[in-house]
Amino acid sequence: MVGNQSLVRVENEESRNQISSKRRNFIKAASGAGIISTAGCLDKLSKSRGQNWPSGQVEIIAPWAAGGGSDRTSRAVADAAEKHTEATWNVKNQTGGSGSVGMSAVANAKPNGLTLGCTAPEICLYEHLGIADLSPDNITPIMQYTQMPATIVVHENSKYNSLDKFLSFAKSNPGKVKMANSGTGSSWHMAGAAFVHEAGIDVKHVPYDGAKPAITATLNGEVDCATVGAVEVAPQVRDGPLEALGVMYDEKLESLPQTPTMKQQGVDIVIGSWLAHFGPKDLPNDVRDSIVDTYNAVYEDKKFKKFMDNNNFLRVKRGPDELKKFLDEKYKYYGQLVKEIDVNK
Repeated sequence: MVGNQSLVRVENEESRNQISSKRRNFIKAASGAGIISTAGCLDKLSKSRGQNWPSGQVEIIAPWAAGGGSDRTSRAVADAAEKHTEATWNVKNQTGGSGSVGMSAVANAKPNGLTLGCTAPEICLYEHLGIADLSPDNITPIMQYTQMPATIVVHENSKYNSLDKFLSFAKSNPGKVKMANSGTGSSWHMAGAAFVHEAGIDVKHVPYDGAKPAITATLNGEVDCATVGAVEVAPQVRDGPLEALGVMYDEKLESLPQTPTMKQQGVDIVIGSWLAHFGPKDLPNDVRDSIVDTYNAVYEDKKFKKFMDNNNFLRVKRGPDELKKFLDEKYKYYGQLVKEIDVNK
C-alpha cells in the first residue's frame, strides 16, 4: 500500500460520491460560486459581461496528440461553442513535455480569452517532478467536464491476456515488461507507476506524446501494454484487437462491462484522469465570466451531451471556483504521491 492514507486512491470520497453506476449520462456537481445556470439556452450568449469577448477566433490548445481524450473532447467543446458565440473556434495540438508545452503556451498567452487550453492531473505534477515551472497557480480555471478511470490494455493475442498471467510474468521477469504511457509525469504514467507499486512488480515505463501513440505502440508490438484511459480504448476492447486487464475504479464501467475492476482481482487501486479547460493566469474577471457562461451552455448542449454519451465519457462538472479548490487539493495529493513512489522505475 502507498502510505497510511491510501494515496493511490486518487479520487477522494467527494469525487466518487458524485458518480454512481446509473449516472453516466448526466452528472452535475453542485455549482461553485459565480456559475450561472444556462440550461435550455440555445441562442447566442450576451456580451454583457466581457464586452469585447470574443473579439476574434478562439483557439483551444490540446497539449497531447490528435485522437486522444483531450483532443476529441476539446473539438466537441469548440464545435458546440460556435453555436453559442459569434466567433470561430479552433483546436490546435501542441504536444511535448508530457503536456507542459501546450499548457505553458496557454498560461503565457495574452489574457484576452482568445487562447484557452485543456488540462488534466499533469498540471498538478509538473513542479513535483521537475518537468516545468507550471502549476494551478499559473492558470485561470474555467470548467472541468469529464473524468476518466485508468485501465491497462494488452494486445488480444498477448501471452498474458489476463491480470493473473500478467502479474505472474512480471513478477518472474522483473523489468522485462514494457508499459507505455502518455508521457513521463503524465497522469497515465502516474497511474501505471501507482499500479506497479501496489501490485509489487517492476516494469519499464515507455513514454509517448499522448494516449493514442501509446495505444498504437501496444497494437504494433513496440510495448507489451499501455496504461491509458478506459474510455480511450473501450471500442478497441469491445471489438478487438485489445484486451483490458482491469479498470482502476470502484466499480465496473458501462463502457467496458466485461472488464472487472483491479480491486475485484486483488489490486486495490483507484486512479485515473480528468479533463478541464482553462485560460491564462491574468484573465480579467468579466472575460472569464463570459467564457464560463459559454461553457455552461456547451455543457448542456444537446450535441455535446450526445458526443460525450456516445463516446463513453463520464460527465462531471466543476465550475471555476470549485475547480480551483479541486486543483489545489490534487496538487498537494500528487506532491505526496511522488514522494511515496518511484515514478522512474
